[in-house]
Amino acid sequence: MFLHQTLVSRIVSQALIILAVIVVAVPLVMIVKVSIQGQGLPNYVVILQDTPFLRFLINSAVISAVTLALVLAFSIAAAYCTVILRPRGSTVITVLVLAGLTMPAIALVVPVYSLVQSLGLFDTYWAVIIPLTALAVPFGFLVGGNYIRAIPVEVFEAATLDGAGTWRTFISVLLPLCRPILAVVAVFTFLAAWNEYLLPLLFLQDVDIKVVTQVPTYFQSQRLVDTPKVFAANVLISLPIIVFYLALQGTFRRGLSNGAIK
Repeated sequence: MFLHQTLVSRIVSQALIILAVIVVAVPLVMIVKVSIQGQGLPNYVVILQDTPFLRFLINSAVISAVTLALVLAFSIAAAYCTVILRPRGSTVITVLVLAGLTMPAIALVVPVYSLVQSLGLFDTYWAVIIPLTALAVPFGFLVGGNYIRAIPVEVFEAATLDGAGTWRTFISVLLPLCRPILAVVAVFTFLAAWNEYLLPLLFLQDVDIKVVTQVPTYFQSQRLVDTPKVFAANVLISLPIIVFYLALQGTFRRGLSNGAIK
């Protein structure tokens, strides 16, 4: 259908694409423009020198990396278990896990706060990692399960005939096939973990363990907001996300297209 467009439809399609690019690009250009107002590029130097930006960056990297590893491991393992192994009660487990998608994160703040307090996890990475993992696993489980269902069952039967056990099939057969969808889950999980603000604000009070999303607060007060430096901090915070996406963009696109086709 899209390969045989009329001249009018092509013009409309190109106009819509240009409009979409403008909608996305203009705010980004404005953010960068505002970030160099006032002192100019030295705004970025001030952020790196006058705030513990690098320390916060390391903390965010640790939290995001551990959360990402746990979400990938739990979500794909749970999907493999319920879709391929199908133990007794797998349907109930699937419903309970997917029910997590219906829960807004803000509704879980009070019970999560009580849980963190009872476990003594305040001012530790785990106070943020555990809730982030719990919130992200249902999404990974959903898309991973749908992807695995599209894999021909003969692939797993052949592995069994070759003598592969459950773990061997999971590691040597399933994981290589699931690379595209794992990239999709990885990008969204990393994005959510890196940009998380509320949970670190609640559970990380020690300056040495705060995260990079709290850097802009150094330039805000009740009476004054240094907008250029806040925007400059946001630009610096976004750079690791861009790098992470560029590293996985090929596999990420394959995951999205394969999911759409299958």
